Amino acid sequence: MTLEDFLNVIASSKPTDWHATLLPTFMYRIVPIRSAGGGTADLEMQEHTSTLTFVRDIRFGLAWGLISDKNYNEDWVQKLPNKRAQAVVLDFLYNGALVFRDQLVAVDGWRCILPQPINEDGPPYNVPERRVRIAKLVHQLVGPETNFDAYFKRVGMQPVNRPWPT
Repeated sequence: MTLEDFLNVIASSKPTDWHATLLPTFMYRIVPIRSAGGGTADLEMQEHTSTLTFVRDIRFGLAWGLISDKNYNEDWVQKLPNKRAQAVVLDFLYNGALVFRDQLVAVDGWRCILPQPINEDGPPYNVPERRVRIAKLVHQLVGPETNFDAYFKRVGMQPVNRPWPT
């Protein structure tokens, strides 16, 4: 199986094809907290908040929720009422092994989970179609009960027929 095949299975799946498990995920990292003097003041444990198992083939999995940027800031985020956004790690797993990692963006105070566009200048902000489908799937599985398509359009994103990942 290639990465292309793997991502196509996930992108073509439906939310009902997945089973979500919430904390603890046992997938964490230890991050030093810096002191004012530049040394390490303490350590913080950060972890994914959920794992997702593809019920039609349990070798496929996703891990979601590890925050990589607490202060994500791009122009397209400014179109939302709440300007706070965070980049969040999405790990793609096969037989429990990490095979790919991407970042999605929790926007508008975590009211929607959106993909990152491939261009910085816009609108329109272009997002490869497969990345859109996967972001929408994650939003439907772990996000709030908001309309992904409405947010996607509101910030000026559009799906494009481009390979992803490149």
